[in-house]
Amino acid sequence: MKSEYIEKNKKMYGRRIEQLDHILTDNNYLTDGSYREFIVSMYKALVTGRKITPKMESAITKAVKTYAKTLNPEYKKEKLNYTENTIAKLNMIKRKLHECKYTPSYERNSEYFLESIEKQVYNRGSLSMKQRKSLNKMYTQFTKRIEKGTLSSKESWHTK
Repeated sequence: MKSEYIEKNKKMYGRRIEQLDHILTDNNYLTDGSYREFIVSMYKALVTGRKITPKMESAITKAVKTYAKTLNPEYKKEKLNYTENTIAKLNMIKRKLHECKYTPSYERNSEYFLESIEKQVYNRGSLSMKQRKSLNKMYTQFTKRIEKGTLSSKESWHTK
């Protein structure tokens, strides 16, 4: 009975099985994490003869299309440009943060946040709208503080 379903899946989704197998063997694309686990589970579902629901089928198709898009040299170039620009902006925000002379704990917390954003940009090559808004807010806040000259007493302490 189970072998019937395995054969049925091979016949219906043979190409998808090959594509998912290829994605799983590409170590540059999939690093460890939940997305890799998802691809593995979809692959296993196909090769073990599990019933494939329409939702699963569309998720598999989307995963294959996303992978194919990343192979496009134009896409890679765009992603690299985005990453470089975003990292440059993050470095500018970090410089402004240090110019503001906030308390050490506030500075550390802000640096931690900025570093986590930087890590995500390198890993995913994208930021959410909420993250971009937070970065804009930080930039505006730091710029205003520098322009107003309302630096904390930390500045005077360092200059003595």
